[in-house]
Amino acid sequence: MTPKEPEPVDAAKAEEGASEAEEILKEEARLGTSPRGTAANGVLLALSRAARSFLLYEPSNEAIRVFLENLRRATDAFLGEYGELDLTVRPFELMHAGEVVYLERDRERSLAFRLYRDGVRRLVLRPGLSWHELLKLLEVVSIRYVGVRQTEDDMVVLLWKAGFQNLSFDAVEGFVADSEEEEDQGVAAPVEGRAIAIDAPPDFDLPVPTRPNMMRVQWREVPQPAIDELLAEDTSQAVPELAVRLCEELLGAMADAGSPLKFLDIVPQLNETRDFLFAEGLLAHSVRLAYASASANVSDAESDRACAEFLQSFVSPTALARFLHSVSRDAQEAPPELQALLESMPGDHLRTLVAVLGEEHGEASRRVTRRLIEGYVATRGDELVDLAAAAPTALCCELLRVLRYADLARAATLIPRLLDRNELELQLEILHSVEAVPTGPDVLRVLLRLAGAENEEVRLRAITQIGQRNAAPAFQPLAARLRRDAALRMSHAEAAAIGEALAHCDPGAALAIFRDWCKPKGLLGGVLPGQSTLQWAAVAGLVLLPSDDVEPLVRHVHERAGSELQAHCTQGMVRRRRAMRGGQPR
Repeated sequence: MTPKEPEPVDAAKAEEGASEAEEILKEEARLGTSPRGTAANGVLLALSRAARSFLLYEPSNEAIRVFLENLRRATDAFLGEYGELDLTVRPFELMHAGEVVYLERDRERSLAFRLYRDGVRRLVLRPGLSWHELLKLLEVVSIRYVGVRQTEDDMVVLLWKAGFQNLSFDAVEGFVADSEEEEDQGVAAPVEGRAIAIDAPPDFDLPVPTRPNMMRVQWREVPQPAIDELLAEDTSQAVPELAVRLCEELLGAMADAGSPLKFLDIVPQLNETRDFLFAEGLLAHSVRLAYASASANVSDAESDRACAEFLQSFVSPTALARFLHSVSRDAQEAPPELQALLESMPGDHLRTLVAVLGEEHGEASRRVTRRLIEGYVATRGDELVDLAAAAPTALCCELLRVLRYADLARAATLIPRLLDRNELELQLEILHSVEAVPTGPDVLRVLLRLAGAENEEVRLRAITQIGQRNAAPAFQPLAARLRRDAALRMSHAEAAAIGEALAHCDPGAALAIFRDWCKPKGLLGGVLPGQSTLQWAAVAGLVLLPSDDVEPLVRHVHERAGSELQAHCTQGMVRRRRAMRGGQPR
């Protein structure tokens, strides 16, 4: 944001503000024996007063506006008439063109002391200095008046950060007087955070040391094959090879007679190489490093424990997750190296793989992990069932999928243990698994249980499966549920699904019950709550039956129904006649 130009000063307020300022701010010494020196002194007095005024007044005080106007006028006048203002900074003085143009020995008030203390030795204001840059300079000086040196940037840093275009400065690293007595005695205390400059004698670094005899550098053309070989060592393919080879050589050196090397000595190198291989997902190199470590000549108990711990890190959840992330998107099986690694390393790899499967998100890595877990179903299937039953929803679905492919009988034993979990994802996975299980009492109980689930999608898929299995034992439970829930806002899709399932489960019983729903008995039979839902289900089931009574019953409903049910009857009869032309009702 560009600073605003100073607003015009009201004459009365200006006089009042100036009087107030002059009364509170003691006047620095007015110096200058030449017109140029007097003008320079005016600029510095205006700068010092404006900077210190922020200690005394609120920003809106009229006195600050007076100081700003005086600073701008004095600076523009000097630069316009004399050119650049080149100032040499001394502890309490500012010099210009060999003339003292500023003097103030009070450290709390002295602009020169503030500059000198922070290392500024020269300050140059050049023509073209804008009002924006002048305000930046004023801001820097004001900060150093009010700042605490231990916690604030010093003057040099602030000037450097300001990025002046028409102002330059020279600065040194040095030390400043800690007290007036020390200054008088020539003793100085170092500025905190700065290097200490020592007034050393001129011959402190003499005599000059003699240089050793050095061979003359000769130019020799390097053959291109040698250059290519050198560059090849730094490729992404070569680095893993070189790293593993180094570890193999270190492990091999342990077997040399008289070698002081122990496994513990090279563990840091092994760990660094292993972490690099894991991060890059380099399975083949990782397996090679593991085999080399397992074959190492470990002679003492402490190294043996370190070696066992190192080997276990190759089958940790972190390592396996890294390896699985490196498989290709179309991978169906685990890489042979990973299978060999799991077979050769001790540990409970099943639980590790289950933990990895619970954290994986990539489809390929999950698929490969499931294939690895399938290898444990034959020997630890019951344990896997228990793990699945206690697992979170997503992991439970994955393990159920594993059992469905590897051991359908065990999957069937797991499903009843999951029915109390009212989770949509899990219920859909159960239905998908049940599709592969032959029809039996246990399967029908599962399907009837899911036919009453909270989610309609689950109910529809369960009812459809019951119908596809032609399960006669499910007829009565489905019919009873339809009668009970028909008046409870059952959707047309669900009513139609139940009607079709009833027709498949027991065609004879279905025809009898559909006839009752299409032609209800009694004066109030046609207006009872839920009657239209029952007729919707009846029409959906009737069109699947081969009886000659179907069309009269559907026509009877059509003549007395509302528009939606009439359309349902028409569509059903169209489907029935198309199916009949094909040889049988759909």
